Amino acid sequence: MDKSTFDPTPALVDTHAHLDDARFEGRTEAVLARARAAGVHRVVTIGIELATSRRAVALAGEFPLDVSAAVGIMPHDAATYPEVKKEIEELAGDPGVVAWGEIGLDYHHDRAPREVQRDVFLDQLALARGRGLPAVIHCREAHGDLLECLEEVKDLAGLKEPPYGVLHCFSGDGGEARRAIELGYLIGIGAVVTFQNARGFRELVRGLLLESLVLETDAPYLAPHPHRGKRNEPAYVRLVAERVAELHGTGLEESARITTANARRLFRLEEPTDFGAALVYPLGRNLYLNPTSRCTNDCTFCVRRHKLGLGGRRLWLDREPAAGDIIGAIGDPSPYNEIVFCGFGEPLLRPEVVVEVARRLKGQGARVRVNTNGTAHLARKVSAAALLRGLQGLVDELSVSLNAADTEEYGKLCRPGEGDAAFPAVLDFIRAAVALGFEVTCSAVALPGLDLAPIEDLAAELGAGFRTRAYRPD
Repeated sequence: MDKSTFDPTPALVDTHAHLDDARFEGRTEAVLARARAAGVHRVVTIGIELATSRRAVALAGEFPLDVSAAVGIMPHDAATYPEVKKEIEELAGDPGVVAWGEIGLDYHHDRAPREVQRDVFLDQLALARGRGLPAVIHCREAHGDLLECLEEVKDLAGLKEPPYGVLHCFSGDGGEARRAIELGYLIGIGAVVTFQNARGFRELVRGLLLESLVLETDAPYLAPHPHRGKRNEPAYVRLVAERVAELHGTGLEESARITTANARRLFRLEEPTDFGAALVYPLGRNLYLNPTSRCTNDCTFCVRRHKLGLGGRRLWLDREPAAGDIIGAIGDPSPYNEIVFCGFGEPLLRPEVVVEVARRLKGQGARVRVNTNGTAHLARKVSAAALLRGLQGLVDELSVSLNAADTEEYGKLCRPGEGDAAFPAVLDFIRAAVALGFEVTCSAVALPGLDLAPIEDLAAELGAGFRTRAYRPD
């Protein structure tokens, strides 16, 4: 697998969200697509009573590559537990269920008698352990009693090794956190770590090992800074990861690597063995290739922000294919007018793969096009000319997403990871491609209110052709 020098999307897990909430109704795919764009590869959606547990299982079944479920009864509904226990147990056997929860103690709201809360919590802990499921634990103003409960079940059979669960949205003190960790539980860190008035909590997080933490959003609740007061969503777990990385003095990549490994251990999630997406997909008379889901931009108009794929085919990759995988998926290219490197990311972040596949295609007489935003060379820290020379004789046309006529407009529409350096880099890429003899076509999306004439004029000045791409708000 090619290891690009640029990876804006470290693999993260949102270990606690409520995707069944009415605020996500009809928007789940778009929410998951934005999560993928932010580097969130899995979301665990949590049940809090019977109805939400049913919906959590249904969502895990509908989006198995992105969503896992937890089922359980929160302390607020402890009084209903005897009536629903049997069905919760049945739901816990669904293949999409990776945890039992949200369960626990809540002495802040006290919506059920504390003795009842405790009995129901202990019973669900025992059932979870017997099923081999970790517990997702809610606790408010009850950490002393909660830790006693965890002590009571520590010798139960079932899960062979820790972690036995996670203390979600942790609100205890450092001593309570360390005791829970000693008992085999992880600490769930959410948006509170980003709040400007949460200095004490940040110090607590700084004092805990990364190996003891998992990240969460509790979406749609508790949006992180700078989105406080708005609807939270799984994509924002990246903001939590960035803050935790800062507190621990690591880069985002390291923070993500460790906390994601913790989440995988917690929920017994296996590393993906397949690509989870189509490597090739036909559209009209062309065949499109999908070498990466990484991209240097986060364009406001991009389909990646709303969809997990196109034409009924999933395109968000769980892992990147080697050139041989793509070649094998293409088969005979002769029925197609063009073979196009496009997919759901920036293909030139993986130029070695593009070169190897294109060489095979040219040997079979295929016409090859690369759709690019023209900034991969900047991300890879090489010149545009150096990147392009490797493609000479192998790529017939470069289609470059120009989308704007100046740096300011480009920044607003395309939101490049490289900031203000990106737009000049696109122009350098186009100039270098024209100078090296490539057929170059610039494109722009016909967004409402966007004047395309200056963009077309700029393309002409650069020696490139121009075409308009239709804007599809859905």
